[in-house]
This record gives sequence, structure tokens and C-alpha cells, in this order.
Amino acid sequence: MQNKIDLEKTIDRWNEEFTSNARKPLEDLSKYSTESLEWLMMEHYQFSFTNCQFLWDAAETTGGFDTDAVKKELTRNYKEESGHAALYKLALKKVGSDVDTRVEFAPTTNFLRSIGELCKGEPSAVLGTMFATETAAIFEHQVFLHVSEEVVARREAGAEGKPLLGFHQMHLDGVEQSHKDELGIFLRDVYADQPVVPAEGNRPTMYPQQVLDGGKAGIELMKTWWAGLFAELNAQNGILAKAA
Repeated sequence: MQNKIDLEKTIDRWNEEFTSNARKPLEDLSKYSTESLEWLMMEHYQFSFTNCQFLWDAAETTGGFDTDAVKKELTRNYKEESGHAALYKLALKKVGSDVDTRVEFAPTTNFLRSIGELCKGEPSAVLGTMFATETAAIFEHQVFLHVSEEVVARREAGAEGKPLLGFHQMHLDGVEQSHKDELGIFLRDVYADQPVVPAEGNRPTMYPQQVLDGGKAGIELMKTWWAGLFAELNAQNGILAKAA
């Protein structure tokens, strides 16, 4: 049946389409100045800084489910991420990138505000959004490990660059994958051919279409943000974007 849609696999597929396209402009970093790569890292820091608030708000919102399992998982994620932005900020400063000198970039501001709004929606939709953003976080740390390696090498930062590389590696050594997997449990083998899926074990009563809508909305916001980042990155480097 066409509407026999697995929630976890569907959001994963949407995310794969988004991230595979978003990787392409950053495969060859030689065409970008060090200053523009620094700018990109500082924009990513803004998400890292705000992410704890997203997780907290999402945990509070999913407290509206009829089981507390999703709230507990998001609270665990919140506690695990607490303090990470401070580490990121210090690590960036060690390679000469001071986030306190950053000038506000409207697409980032709009993105963070919009994600924040999604975190306060219906519990099923919030679960979909958080699963989508936690999945995309794996891609982001892969990309920014690559960018960080480039900046560290160009600035000959050596030992001073190790904390920055370590920050991204830490998240890739299981942190983000665990966040994705543990949220994915609630969506696994749940299909969109029912208006409501009743609670079973720790899994709460869910509205599958709301889950998909929340996941799709999160991914669309990430796509728009990254398009804005790439447009500015190209402008800073005098690169004309190819027509889609």
C-alpha cells in the first residue's frame, strides 16, 4: 500500500537526500578562504549554543505524551549536551576564531527561531523534528570535522587545534548516533496508515502524520539554512552559484 510508510525509514530517507546534497559544496575546501571557513564554523556554533534549549523545550513538550519515555530520552540528550557549546567556543578560540566577534546572520537567526517554535508544537510532531535534527547532527559533525582540519592545517595550529578536532570527533564517536538511535526506537515499525498508533510498552500514543510533518518541517528548515550558508560562503569567495 502506498501509505504503508515506516516513520523512521521515511525521515531517514528525507535526511539522506538533504545531507547528501549539502555535502557536495564542501568536498573541495580549497576554493574557500580561511576567513570564510571560520565564518561557517562560527555559524554552526550558534546551533550548538542553542541546541540545549531546543532539547529542554522538546523534553517539556513531549511530557504531554501518555508515557514519559520520550521526555526521559530528550532530557538525557539535554544533560549529555550541556556544556558542549562552552567547549566548542574555547576550542574555536584556540585556533584564532572568536565567536564573540561574530556579526549576526539573518538566515541563522531565522533558522534557530523556527526550530525553537517547532520544539513547542504537538508532542508527536516534536518527536519527528528532534529525530530529524539529531540525525542531521551526525552529518554536521562530519562536515565540520573536515572544515576544522582544513582551518587547523592552514593556520598551522598543531596542538592548539586538537581540542577543536576532538570536539567533533567526540560527537561522532557515539554521542549523536546514540541520540538518533534512541529516538528512532519510538518510530521503528510504526506506519502512517493509521491516524493514531496506541501506546505500547514505553512508546506513547502517537499521531503518525504529525510525526512525519514534524520531521519534514525540521528538514526543510535545515535545507533553507544551509542554502543561506552556502549563498553567503559563495558570495564571500566570489563564486557564482550554479543554477539548480
